[in-house]
Amino acid sequence: LQTTKIMRKIKVIALFMLFIVIAAFKIESSSIEGLQIKFRKVSEDYMRPGPPSGPVSSLPIEAAEGMKFVKLKLTLRNEGEKDCIFDFENVYISTEQDSLYRFLKFQAYFTGTKTKIKPKKEIDRIVLFEFPDNAKPKELFIEDKRYKIIEEK
Repeated sequence: LQTTKIMRKIKVIALFMLFIVIAAFKIESSSIEGLQIKFRKVSEDYMRPGPPSGPVSSLPIEAAEGMKFVKLKLTLRNEGEKDCIFDFENVYISTEQDSLYRFLKFQAYFTGTKTKIKPKKEIDRIVLFEFPDNAKPKELFIEDKRYKIIEEK
């Protein structure tokens, strides 16, 4: 009987600890409160650089039929008081009809998609999306926030 009570207490404590760990992870892995985005350049093309095929060259990759590549040159600034943390794997752009298209890849040398911006700091990224040929990009979606895609000259 005593062993059963001890086991029950251990289970309750273990569940409580698991809840704390999951809650802390959720808070740490998702925080974009102060995120501001400047769209430095928005461009479209039917070709994008592919993986390196030699010491100085790479073979271009063509967009699928009826599609194009949309390249966004972004400056992401954290105006908040806490670290801004998100994953580009979960970033989308939309059409005027609100169809969503997922992040495809970074241009150049960034390999990891997880992004962390310290308070009052900014980073530059060039991101690619495959997008319908006859549509215009409308908004960038990061978690529950929407950013109107307007190229700032």
